[in-house]
Amino acid sequence: MQDDWETRPLATFSGLRGVPLLSLSYNSLFPSLRIQKQGIAIRVIRWHDFAYADIERIEAQRRLGQLLTFVPRRGVRTFSVNFPRASAVAVVSALQQRGAPLAPTALALLNARS
Repeated sequence: MQDDWETRPLATFSGLRGVPLLSLSYNSLFPSLRIQKQGIAIRVIRWHDFAYADIERIEAQRRLGQLLTFVPRRGVRTFSVNFPRASAVAVVSALQQRGAPLAPTALALLNARS
């Protein structure tokens, strides 16, 4: 397992908890997600860093591509990344290996690949 790696999603979004289709900000020019040993960093307009202990859950939803949403334990904002399906499976697999808190929807994405 690699300690850290960075991937380029199709786009990144910042939204409001409980309001799934509202985006406060987005980045489709320079989106980025870093998966690190102790947490993640997501670039929407600026970088946002979260330790895995600070993430309540990581959800997966099918939208235009596969949307992965990081729901922090604190605050009203959520952070999402949009990937093609195969890339999303690789990202969720890497997150699972690092002990990230995956919601049942994210686990179902992994189970569907088998």
